[in-house]
Amino acid sequence: MNPELIEKHEKSLLQAMPNTSNYLKRLTRLDRQWTMATMTGKINCSRIAQTLIDFIIKTQENFSGLKQTLIEILIKENTHKVVQEVSAVAQVVIDILKRNLFERTADVGFLATDDDLVRFLKAPEHTAHEITEIEERLREYRAKYTVYNEIIILDTGGRVCAHLNQDNNITTSRDPLIEETFAADGYVETYRESDLAPGAGKVLIYSQAIKYPDTGEILGILCLIFDFAGEMSGIFNDLAEFSNDTILMILDKNGYAIASSDNSNAPAGRIYSMALDEDFQLVNIAGSTYLSKTVRTKGYQDFFGLPWYGHVLQKLETAFTYSEDNSLDANTIREKANFSARLTHVEESSENVLSDLELVVQNGEIMAAKKCIEPDPVEQMEGRALPHILNEIKKIGDQVQNVFQHSTNGLLKLVTASRLHETQFLARLAIDIMDRNLYERANDCRWWALTSDFKSILAKDNIESDDHAQMRKILGYINSLYTVYTNLFIYNRSGKILACSSASESDKEGRTLNAGYVNEALRITDSQLYCVSDFFKTDLYASEGHDRYTYIYNASITAHEDPSRVLGGIGIVFDSEPEFKAMLHDVLPRDAQGEVLDGAEGMFVEPQGKIISSTNPDHKAGEIIKLDPDFKNLKEGESTVKLIEDEGVLYASGCAHSAGYREYKRDGSYKNNVLCIVRVLI
Repeated sequence: MNPELIEKHEKSLLQAMPNTSNYLKRLTRLDRQWTMATMTGKINCSRIAQTLIDFIIKTQENFSGLKQTLIEILIKENTHKVVQEVSAVAQVVIDILKRNLFERTADVGFLATDDDLVRFLKAPEHTAHEITEIEERLREYRAKYTVYNEIIILDTGGRVCAHLNQDNNITTSRDPLIEETFAADGYVETYRESDLAPGAGKVLIYSQAIKYPDTGEILGILCLIFDFAGEMSGIFNDLAEFSNDTILMILDKNGYAIASSDNSNAPAGRIYSMALDEDFQLVNIAGSTYLSKTVRTKGYQDFFGLPWYGHVLQKLETAFTYSEDNSLDANTIREKANFSARLTHVEESSENVLSDLELVVQNGEIMAAKKCIEPDPVEQMEGRALPHILNEIKKIGDQVQNVFQHSTNGLLKLVTASRLHETQFLARLAIDIMDRNLYERANDCRWWALTSDFKSILAKDNIESDDHAQMRKILGYINSLYTVYTNLFIYNRSGKILACSSASESDKEGRTLNAGYVNEALRITDSQLYCVSDFFKTDLYASEGHDRYTYIYNASITAHEDPSRVLGGIGIVFDSEPEFKAMLHDVLPRDAQGEVLDGAEGMFVEPQGKIISSTNPDHKAGEIIKLDPDFKNLKEGESTVKLIEDEGVLYASGCAHSAGYREYKRDGSYKNNVLCIVRVLI
């Protein structure tokens, strides 16, 4: 935390910190009382106790210096707590969004190569029936990937050939993104107003050219219009519990707000000051002062997308208002917390000063007793007065020490409570990332099962070698776009694997699978349904000859003319080991150099204790561990956090139960209870 920045805003920050302000007022009042008592001593006892009084004055100066240091630490630590919390929320806002948008780049890349779309655009004219058929296919796609408001197919002249939103009365487009997309090697990401969505304001569009595969001839363009407002509303709602009195935003490179969680006080469509390269800013919005922080996205699998930023505004008036958690024991934290030394050194220094003061008081009392029996009446009078003055100074010193100890106790509890809050938040974040990621896997298998070539080939009585090669080619192309899979495979209605996406998995072709997930998939006749294996060890996900644990997502492939007739299925092998570990690593707290904090670890685990993934190398996938009953008993969407002691060290241990995402794990078609546990050193 930049000390110059805190010093610049010290007055405003202190005014917003009621506890710290109260400590300062009490210490200032005691300082005045000490001065008065010392002056009384000077007047009444200077003849016999000048040296003692000089030491008491020096002690007061030491306490005054410690008072200033204490207030500086309280302001710094309180500010650091708030900045750390809002920075974490800002990071989540932008990174969750970017993870979602990464999936969209793969979507448009694959759908633009869809055989049905290619054949549709290759035809010189389109009948009403053909348009209805292709729009039905697009509708099937949107039913799987529910993140799109509109899907549009245009020819090379910008004429709209088919689209989904019947309220969108478009026939042609002159949007420059058409020519830009034709000139691009892959997808184009565009965010602005477009005649593709008249009256909708700024829209986020993913576009890619549709080409004839044999010649590379450009036939037209595919545009996916993302439900940006719906996605941001979901993100803001998910974070509402952890972001009281804050405004969450997405800003573009110019500071223009493209989304806001509070359009009443800080609406989208305006430019806001960005705090990218400084710890925080204080800004005035709608007559109130806010602490603001802006963060860059960390990206996802080298995807960064458009230059957008996460931005959070925390109302300063309430940012530092909190109730002390009386369930936390300050003495235990002081003894066993990793961070306590940096917060208690002022208190320890004050104890040393007070100890010296007590020794001086004792010596003064002895001196006073001796002077009371001296023949000199003046010395007798001063000897009788001195104990009262020393006692008063001793009481003031005790009260000063009490303020130091109480403030330190509060600070220890505050930092601990902040770490507990953060750890629960991180557990919630990690399980949300997992649900969002696996939602896409459920979408993928269902959509790829509708591939026309798969249907046509599996419907044949005799599948030729060219057919196998064609399926491998399609699967390989898909796998090149969707890199979270180690293999995609097609099997017939007997469960026999006919084709694999990965050449290294070709030895699996010809094998008949009798697993339960295959049998379940072969009974599915609804294109909206899918099935998932248990988290199990399989040679379909082996590495260096060792079987590994993963999920395999499946969907049935049905006949063109009769969807109730199952021809086979598709299985997609999720690359669970690196993907789950990356999700966990991404949420763990880090130091200023970006390294994960010592003692921080994360885990995905089933409620029965089977580990799915862990950042701790001592815990392996498939291992069974004993879980805290409070964690095991969490219901969907619930989370909790506990302060636990392990071998004399304190940890914050947060746990969250998966809640699903959109319809995934929420519509009753698939149930999969998973917990995320994040443990952080206190």
